[in-house]
Amino acid sequence: MRNITVFVDESGTLPDPRDRVVIVAAVGTFSPTKIETIIKSVRKKGHFKKPVGEIKFYNIGDKTKTLFLEKIANENFDIFILTIEKMGRAIPDTPQHFAVICGFLLENVLSFYQKVEKIIFDRHFHKSEDIKEFNQALENFLDKDLPKINHVDSKKDKNVNIADMVAGAVLAKETGKNKSFYEIFKNRIINESRLNWPEVKRKLFQK
Repeated sequence: MRNITVFVDESGTLPDPRDRVVIVAAVGTFSPTKIETIIKSVRKKGHFKKPVGEIKFYNIGDKTKTLFLEKIANENFDIFILTIEKMGRAIPDTPQHFAVICGFLLENVLSFYQKVEKIIFDRHFHKSEDIKEFNQALENFLDKDLPKINHVDSKKDKNVNIADMVAGAVLAKETGKNKSFYEIFKNRIINESRLNWPEVKRKLFQK
């Protein structure tokens, strides 16, 4: 059985009530080197708003988005998506809240795979105590021993940007800006779920 690496990132913000939804996306693969190959290929052919910019959804032009997402769709990546409807709320961006949201997503991921080697998050928190609190809250929520968890700077570990691209495309669809990017990879989606914030809080208290 091949070990799986899962990359996780979000799009949209919890505290800003103007953001109607927050998207959390996970992308699973048994070959992270395929992401490196895609990034190198897109960097040669794509167009960037900044000369040395990262391949992130809101840093690149539409043609480069399409090129990157088409390459994702043609590879053996598994995509998991959770949309949180905020219901007009300004939600504090705490390790506990973010861990619960990621926990709901990872329930689907971990039930799909027999073995996950590691979970890599695009670093959401920068203070070590916040990261530690997030990890503990996530483990408590899922109520199981977790695979190795890394929180990385996407400028140093560019592979995590695959999750950013997926989350950004889903947010573009949800906000009515552009659904064409989502359509490119929708056949690679293993699970797509939706919760509103009151449901998240209610399920949290039931845990």
